[in-house]
Amino acid sequence: MPAPAAPSSASPEPAELLGATQADPDRGDAFYTRFYADGGWRYGFLREWWWLRRNVVKRFGLVRGMNALEVACGAGFHTHVLNRMGFRCIGVDRNRAAIDWARRKHPRWTYHCADLADLLPDHAGTFDIVLARGCSHYHYDLSSAQALDTTRTLLRYLKPGGVFIMTIATDLSGRRPAGQIWNNTLDDYRRHFGSFGLRHDETWVRGMALCAIYAPV
Repeated sequence: MPAPAAPSSASPEPAELLGATQADPDRGDAFYTRFYADGGWRYGFLREWWWLRRNVVKRFGLVRGMNALEVACGAGFHTHVLNRMGFRCIGVDRNRAAIDWARRKHPRWTYHCADLADLLPDHAGTFDIVLARGCSHYHYDLSSAQALDTTRTLLRYLKPGGVFIMTIATDLSGRRPAGQIWNNTLDDYRRHFGSFGLRHDETWVRGMALCAIYAPV
């Protein structure tokens, strides 16, 4: 069966799908192995290019030629788009099927299979940009050790003055249904990113929270 056509970055994946797989990591890994064997979500290049340009590149003042790391990159489509936009972007995902697909589909770019907990130790302090787009660690309890450790880990990969950007689906309602993703509020994200003592910024655009935290210069 072909994978479903993906919503744009501004139109998040269905909560039922995400909640059913990501609330149970083992079940989620098995699901995504099957899902990414056929490439995962289907995106439109121009639509995603324009969304990233408007809501990420221009909003956060990113410049062509910057080194970027996309974590939880799935089948590598947005890593591909960022490279085509002129960034030097590496993609990382824990799912081997996703990374295998990314390497076959986009062989010009670099992809690594790694977990966020032990991500690319040789790359610490080397990126101008770290992007987490739809990373499930930010769909749930933002005060949890997992969420805090994830942000702490990703901040280690920034150069001085670099920026960590997180985009995630939420309707800002604060609803936390059992067995499904949470719809965290902007205040939830402000508390999370504000806990690191660094400059941070949070906003919401058409169903997506856009958050950034800046490494000191």
